[in-house]
Amino acid sequence: MRNFSSKRKTLGPVAVVASLTLAASLATISTAHAAVKVTVSGTVSCAKFPDSAPKTVTITPKKGTADSDEPPGEAKVEKYTVSLGGIPKGGTVGTAKVVCADDEGDTNTYKISNIQIKKPASGSLTVNLA
Repeated sequence: MRNFSSKRKTLGPVAVVASLTLAASLATISTAHAAVKVTVSGTVSCAKFPDSAPKTVTITPKKGTADSDEPPGEAKVEKYTVSLGGIPKGGTVGTAKVVCADDEGDTNTYKISNIQIKKPASGSLTVNLA
C-alpha cells in the first residue's frame, strides 16, 4: 500500500520567535518616530477680567496628551510652560483653557481654539495667550 501523506516543512520554534521579535521591533521603531514631545511656553493674560490673575493654563491637543501649569505670580500677565506628549510629527491643533481668579476667589475662564502645535526645529514652541 502506498503512503499518500505529504511531507511538510515547518518553521522551527526559534524561527517563529525570531520573526515575531523582528516584527515587534519594527512596530516600535515606526511608532517612536510617529509622535514627539512638544514644550509650549509663553505668556498668559487675565487683563480682560478686573483684579484677576492667571491660576491655571491647560493646553489640550486634538492628538496627544494634555498638560497644565499653574503660574506662580499674582500679576495680570504671567509666564507658563507645558509639555505635550504624543504629538504627531506633522503637528496638530489644540485648545488652551485659561482660568483667572481674583483675591476673593471668583474665577473667570476663557478658551482659545485652533492653536497650531508642532515641534520647532529647536527650543520650545512659543504661544502667548491673551
